[in-house]
Order: sequence, then structure tokens, then C-alpha cells
Amino acid sequence: MSKRQQIPTSLIRLTAWLSLALAFVVGQLGNQPDYPALLAKSFPGAQLVEQADNKGGPVVLEWVNRQQDQPQVVILGEGQGYGGPLQVAVTASRTEEGARVHGVHLIDHRETPPYVERLVKKQFFRQFAGASVTDDFLLDTDIDSFSGATVTARGVSQALRGSLHLGAVKHLGLEPSWTPDPWVFGWEEAGMLLLALGAVAVSAGGRSKPMSWLKTALPLVSLLFVGFYTNASISIGSLGSILLGYLPSIKQHPIWWILMGTIVLGVVLMGRNLYCNKLCPYAAVQSLLHKITGINMKAPRWLNKHGRSLVLGMIWASLMLIFLSRHPSMGAYEPFSMMFALEGVGLQWYILPLSLFGACFVPDFWCRYFCPVGLTINESVKLRRKWVNRLSQRRRSGQAIVVQTKE
Repeated sequence: MSKRQQIPTSLIRLTAWLSLALAFVVGQLGNQPDYPALLAKSFPGAQLVEQADNKGGPVVLEWVNRQQDQPQVVILGEGQGYGGPLQVAVTASRTEEGARVHGVHLIDHRETPPYVERLVKKQFFRQFAGASVTDDFLLDTDIDSFSGATVTARGVSQALRGSLHLGAVKHLGLEPSWTPDPWVFGWEEAGMLLLALGAVAVSAGGRSKPMSWLKTALPLVSLLFVGFYTNASISIGSLGSILLGYLPSIKQHPIWWILMGTIVLGVVLMGRNLYCNKLCPYAAVQSLLHKITGINMKAPRWLNKHGRSLVLGMIWASLMLIFLSRHPSMGAYEPFSMMFALEGVGLQWYILPLSLFGACFVPDFWCRYFCPVGLTINESVKLRRKWVNRLSQRRRSGQAIVVQTKE
């Protein structure tokens, strides 16, 4: 295609933005949970009728023509996972000892599939059988969680607490006897907060020896803690969750808020990227591989020329898929879960070995040419600097006018 025949960049941008807006609207209208279909899949052959007095409480469905060993009701509840809202269906019955849970079914979610599969394999949902509807259902207190899927388990716990406790008050007339929703802040959250403070200190602390040591140690600690232990990397799915309005509870998911808050703090107040090369565990993997090989090759010329456009295209495709499906993990192509949890889906099986291989020869191969989060944060920093420069110019112009007026 000749230069005269090239499509204007402004037209490509306009088309991309309009298509994303259209995908967002279509996804919102066309992907609402179909509860009858979800319930029919979880309880094949069951006849469920919604109770008439559900106003002000959770949705409760009665089991019609139930057998003796079947539950009396199905209670719907919603919690917040790492990728967005999740819905549970709790089967329960009244007994002489009070209302008891038969079982818990995760009927809809926005989580990365391997994490949900991990809970199923560990028989996480079986531990609820026989529990009282007035139990606390607190993770690691009376509910066993499992490493690598803690956030999803916490979302299920939140859904159980919200639906069963409200149902106990509304439909059973019971007085609240359970523990109020607690703040989740243990040593994991404290460790993430310390890492975030370390990233701020490294960016603003100058070139002293302590800062130099911290700058060297921070990526390695982030690799072990953020990557392998908490597995809390930020991805394009995380950004998609924000755009869809899927904000997790700050009380139940403080790690998410610490990471996102650090990014926003760096962009808005400091004009810096505090995540990449400081808190991102995959950036540490890239740097470590390059130091091990010691090879410093130049990337292909076409990649340097079109790398930014390539990442923007991948971000557009990911957001289109996220908006249309309303499922953030559907558009996440980064190899983080494959690298740190040894579980991947789709393109991650191919992207991980290619990005690791490239990092052995080209410094920060993934970060420079393919990472959607890094590009998004860096572009936000550039935009912030432009606004600051404009404001500074306006102030100078205003001061000059005042001086001229006085003269």
C-alpha cells in the first residue's frame, strides 16, 4: 500500500474507540446472568419456584415435589472474587437444630478457570455440608482455604455470609449472632504494603546506599512474594475489571487495593511508574534471565518500529473480548498464572516460553514489546506530565499578564 493509500491514524483510533464502546454496550445488554439456565445446569431435573416474599432479602427458591433426602430451598448469593462478581446457590433445609446447609454450588463467576478448578479438586465446597446458616463462614477460621485460590475462596465465603445471614433474619426471623464482616489484614497484606512503600521510597529516595540496596533487593522480593506466594500480579484482566466496575471489597481484598493504589499514587502524585521493575514479578524474571545469559542482542528493526502498535492492537483485542464476555480473565493473555501457578489457558502456553526465550537475548523483552499493563501505566504517566506542563504554562502566562498589567 502506497503512502497515499494508507489509512489515517486518526481514523484507526476513532474506529478502535467506537468499537470498544459498542462492545461494552453489547456485553452489558447481552451477558446478564441467566439464573434459570444456571440453576437448571446445577440442579438437573429439579423444579424450583421463587418465593413471593423475597423483597428485602436474598432470592430464595423452593424445591417443588422434593424427596425426603432433598433440600427444601435454594438460596442465591453474590460475592466478589479477584476477577469480578461470583454467584453461589446454597441448598438448605430446616431441621430440629435449626436451618442447615446441604451444599454450595458456584453457578457463575469471572475468575480465572484454573483457580476455580483448584478449589473443586481440593473439595473446597464439600466442607459446607451440615453447617448452620448462622455460622460465621470466615476463611481460615471455620472455613479451610487453599493456597493459590484464596481470593476466590474468600469471594465464596462473602457470598455465603451475605445470603445466609440475611436470609436467616428475613425468612427465619433469627437475631444476628454471627461475627460482623472483619477486615482482612494479615501478614500477607502487611508484606504487600511494605513492598509498596519500598517502591515509593526507591522512586523518591535518591542515590544513597540504603536506597541502592533496596532498589536491588525489591524486584527479587517481589518475584518471590507477589509472584510465587500471593500470585497477585496485575494484568489486562485487572484493568478490564475496573472498566467493568468490578471493584473488590477493600475489607476482603486489601492486596488488590494496595497494588492498584500504588500504581495510581505513582501516576497521579509522582508522575512515575511504581509497578514495573519494582513490584511486577515477571519483570524480575525477565531481568534475571538476561543477567544469567549475559547476551545483549538488539531486537529486530520491525519490532522496534511497530512494537507499540502491536501492543495497542493486543490491548484492543483483549478489551473487546473482555467487554463482550464481561469476563476479565477471558482477555488476559499474560503468562503470569502459567509462570507462578503452573496453570495456564489458551495463548499463555505459547507466550510464556517465547517471552522467556526472548528475555535471554533482548533486555526486558516482554516488558518493552508486549506487556499491556506497562504500556498503559507509562502512557498514563506521559499524559499526566502533559497536563502538568500545560498547567505550568498557563500559570506562567497568567503571571506574565499580571506583571505587564502592573507595569
